[in-house]
Amino acid sequence: MARGMLGLFLLSLFALTHPVAAQPIPISDLTLQFRVYLFGLPTWFDGTVDVVHDQEHVVMTSEVENWIFSNWHRSELTFRDCSYHPIRYHNKGFSPGWKFNDAIEYDWDSGVARYQGELQRPNQNAPVLQELEHPLSDQDATGYYVDKLSQFFVMGCHFADVTQDTPLLLTYIDDTVGRYRVRVVERGKKLRVAGKAYSTIEVVSEPFEATPGSIHQRVNYWLIPELGYLPALIKTKLGRLPLTVKLRGTDLVAE
Repeated sequence: MARGMLGLFLLSLFALTHPVAAQPIPISDLTLQFRVYLFGLPTWFDGTVDVVHDQEHVVMTSEVENWIFSNWHRSELTFRDCSYHPIRYHNKGFSPGWKFNDAIEYDWDSGVARYQGELQRPNQNAPVLQELEHPLSDQDATGYYVDKLSQFFVMGCHFADVTQDTPLLLTYIDDTVGRYRVRVVERGKKLRVAGKAYSTIEVVSEPFEATPGSIHQRVNYWLIPELGYLPALIKTKLGRLPLTVKLRGTDLVAE
């Protein structure tokens, strides 16, 4: 996973704090429960995503833990009326051939994203420590800076307008950089979760620029406008392994 690049700081600061779109999206504290499917078959691997709002400060945490793959991810950002600003994230876990424990800190005063982490790739015997800086550039050139949780705020604001067909550019940073183009596939398809039917927006996110050797795959998301554009369904691949993640239930936190 990955993201970053160069540009004028004042321009990039304005662009990345300017509203993503005029449309507001639902804001609620909630917990989502997901189940992982391999080759289309359900597993006993479950995960959660927690979303907590403290005024404009948002903390999102996802967790899945099993013997094949494990991932804990925490993302912090500010978000109000579709004005989005990433702060930091921490990501750790393992999957077949990979082990990772890394973090990104966005230093907007200096115009760089600072990465620090240990990464063990396939065919490596031990994790390798890396400390890197990625210059932050104009979002019109590189796309919004996101991670695998904060991206849903940006997608929601961009695609909330039913007339919006312009592809969305997203940039992901860790030890490498990956840029994706996101476009709408279908609007309005109903998916049933825990006995309730939700209207969704299917989007496809495809890498168009990535560091050689990094893991960047095409991903299809079915977003739920009613739940702040968090996903009801995700389809991608883990290496060559078809991977599906389905929403099983939600717990809205009473205000």
